[in-house]
Amino acid sequence: MLFIPLPFVAALLLLVLLAQMSLREPTANRSFRSLVILLAALSVLIGIRWGYSTERLLPVQALFASAVGPLAWIGFAAFVSRQESQRVRRLWPHALPTALIGVLAIARPQWLDVALIVIFAWYAVLLARLAWRGSDALDLARIEEAPLVHRALQAMAATLLLAAIADSLISVSIRWFEGAFAAVIVSAATVPLILLLGIGAAIASRNTTPPEKGETPRLVPDSDSAVVATLIALIEEQQLYRDHNLTLQRLARKAGIPARLLSQAVNGVCGRNLSQFINDFRVAEACRLLENVDIPITTLTYDVGFLTKSNFNREFRRVTGVSPTEWRARRASRQEPILNFARRSL
Repeated sequence: MLFIPLPFVAALLLLVLLAQMSLREPTANRSFRSLVILLAALSVLIGIRWGYSTERLLPVQALFASAVGPLAWIGFAAFVSRQESQRVRRLWPHALPTALIGVLAIARPQWLDVALIVIFAWYAVLLARLAWRGSDALDLARIEEAPLVHRALQAMAATLLLAAIADSLISVSIRWFEGAFAAVIVSAATVPLILLLGIGAAIASRNTTPPEKGETPRLVPDSDSAVVATLIALIEEQQLYRDHNLTLQRLARKAGIPARLLSQAVNGVCGRNLSQFINDFRVAEACRLLENVDIPITTLTYDVGFLTKSNFNREFRRVTGVSPTEWRARRASRQEPILNFARRSL
């Protein structure tokens, strides 16, 4: 009977996921695609190690594992704007963990397990710190997709922390229990965690927009309410909510107000994140278009700036309390539900 180790199956699933990522958005975040390839290769190495009881490729497996955290960090860092020179200076240190593992594999192989645990835990902390700043910190992500990318960031941080714990348990099992539980931990924890990392990378693998050039800050209004009033006037005048690729940085450039101040003002005055704030305008425009019974709901979903119908339906219900179909029916009978548009927060 043919024996196929479970990690091999996981590797195959990751390759299918990679194909879907490439077909969906060929120019998507390359770090995340590289991460999925790396995870597939790592899964194969784990399958060889535990499926065929060979340790010859353990140094290579350790090298691959050490690059998981850095690639995840680089992928999410692409959603945060910074000057190009700063980008280079901030990214090169993330090659150090893999270099360290390479040195230890030659000089002190007994320390590989400890080093990998520390690397996983360290990058879990780095990702958690970025996640703590909220979805508005991802100012190069499309505003509609920023909350989804933020949830993937949170999940990735948690998964890396769990990977550190799983590696610790495997190490304890090998050192003190002759590996009695190691294979079970690999099947029950390590392989599922690798799949979760791959799924998180696929979810976060969205196109980032290039940093805006030539931003010219104007005189910043002296209160959060004034900032929000300026922002609302700009959005309504230029219908910026219709832009599918709208980002916080692009909005800040057009308003001439620093992105951080924009985000803080919207959160403080409106009690919502920027994605919800912009979606309020999109829903308001959708309500207006729904007055025309000849316009299909699917068509107006994209006309008002939403990328997916599921997100449109969810946000429409959040703002109006009913579905688009119910709204149209109520408007036909003049039963208008209470709205929660951005302007009403002022």
